[in-house]
Amino acid sequence: SCSLCRLHVYVVHLHIHNMFFTPSNRNAVKSSMIKNLEVNPATNQVLVTYNNDSQYLYIDVCEDAIFDVLFSNVKSFGQWVNKHCKLDDVSCFAIAA
Repeated sequence: SCSLCRLHVYVVHLHIHNMFFTPSNRNAVKSSMIKNLEVNPATNQVLVTYNNDSQYLYIDVCEDAIFDVLFSNVKSFGQWVNKHCKLDDVSCFAIAA
């Protein structure tokens, strides 16, 4: 199937399970790369807003990594994104502004 079709399915899925949490609200980490980080543990999705205002939806992020960022004191959101979201088995979609 095409990427656009898969994205549509994921967006519909997002609306059904719209439970994104923003660990960056609780954590005072200042990032040179990340403006905002939202995670959805129910769907293993991460929505990242970079400092240049581009947004990307990462799908199939490791559940353990999502819980780590929610409940642990992450020192760098940028390092966390690079380690857990930018992997071959994680899908990535640019979100139009």
